Amino acid sequence: MEYVYLQPKYVGEFQCDGKICPKNCCKRDWKISIDAQTYEKYLRLESEEHELTRHIFSDDGELFIKQENGACPFLNSDGLCSIQLARGEENISEVCRSYPRQLYRIGAMIERSLTLTCPLAAKLALNSKRHIEFETAQIDLPNWAQRQIFVSESNVPQKILQYVVEIQLTAISILQERRLTLDGRLIVLGFYLRQLEEIFQRGDFETILTLNKIYTSEEFFLGQIPILIDSVKFQSKEFIALISEVTKKICGGAAHKYLRQINFDVTAKVRKKFFKKYSMLLENYLVNEFFGGIYPFKINGTIQHNYAVFVVNYKILELTALSLYAKNSERKILEMITELTVDLNHNENFLSAITETVKDFADITILMRKIFSNLKII
Repeated sequence: MEYVYLQPKYVGEFQCDGKICPKNCCKRDWKISIDAQTYEKYLRLESEEHELTRHIFSDDGELFIKQENGACPFLNSDGLCSIQLARGEENISEVCRSYPRQLYRIGAMIERSLTLTCPLAAKLALNSKRHIEFETAQIDLPNWAQRQIFVSESNVPQKILQYVVEIQLTAISILQERRLTLDGRLIVLGFYLRQLEEIFQRGDFETILTLNKIYTSEEFFLGQIPILIDSVKFQSKEFIALISEVTKKICGGAAHKYLRQINFDVTAKVRKKFFKKYSMLLENYLVNEFFGGIYPFKINGTIQHNYAVFVVNYKILELTALSLYAKNSERKILEMITELTVDLNHNENFLSAITETVKDFADITILMRKIFSNLKII
C-alpha cells in the first residue's frame, strides 16, 4: 500500500550498524516485543532452531524476548543480530526492523523520523552543520511496516487533522529562525501556540492558515517579534527553583548520572562560547523532537500544556549540556542527549515529574519568565 511521507531528509541516510554503535539498542534494559507473525515464523522453523522460542515469554498477553545479562540473547559477540545473520532481516521482529524509525499517521499523511534514543540516529540528526530539511515522498509500505504506524489522532481534534502538518511546519520555521537566539525562538513559539489554542477554543479553524502566514512573514518578524520577546522578563531565581523542583522529583533523592552534573553558576563567558559552538546542534534537537514527538499534540491536554512539557524537557537537556561543557566534558554531550532522551520519553518518573510541575501554568507567559533568559536578537 502506498503512503505519502513527510520526513527529515536525513532519515533516508540512516543505516543500523551494530559494529560501530556505541550503545547498542539490543543491550538496553528494554522489553523487546515480538509480534505474533514473527513468533509464528519461529514456531515453523526446523526443530533444531526451536531454541529461539525458549527466549520468548508472555506478559499480559504480549510477547517479549527475555534478556540475559542486560542484553538480547540473540546478540552475538560482534554486536550483530544472530537471527538476521542466519535467517535474514525478514525474520527479526517488526520492532527491531523499524527501530529507530518512528511513524505516525496524521490524516492521510505519514510523518517519519528517527528517535534520538539511538546514538547513530542522534549523531546523524544533530551533528549536521545545516538545519534539518524536510521532504515528501510516496512509498509503498510493506504489511509489516504498516503495523508499526502509530495513530496519533487520539490527541488531535478531528476537525483540525488537515492543519496539523502545517502547524508543525510553521512551528519548525520559528525554531529555525536564526536571527533570534534559541530562547527567543521558543518565546515566539509559545505566543504562536497560545494564539493557536485560542483559535481551537473558538472553533474558528479556518483562521489557522492565516495565523501561520502571519508568524512566517517578514513584516511580523521585524515589527512584532521584538515586542513579544521584550515582554518576557527573565526571573533567574524562579528558573533555578523550577528546574531544581523538577530534577528533585525525577531523581527522588537518588543521584542521576547526568542531572547531578547541572550547574546554575556557569559564567556568561562560558555560556557565550557554548551557544556559539552548539546552537546548531540544539536547534536540530528542538526540531527533531517537536516533529518526531507530534507536538503540540504529544500528550493529552491543552496545546499550552504540551508546550510547557516541551520547553522544560529542552531546558533540562540544555542546562545539562552546558554544565558538561563547563566541566570540559563536552565529549559526553551527544551521549547525554541520547540517555536523557530515553528517560524523557520512556521513564515514568521523568514524565510524571515534568507534567506535574507544569500543569498549573495556565498562562504560559509566567512559565516563559521562569525559563528564558537569552533574549537578544542576533
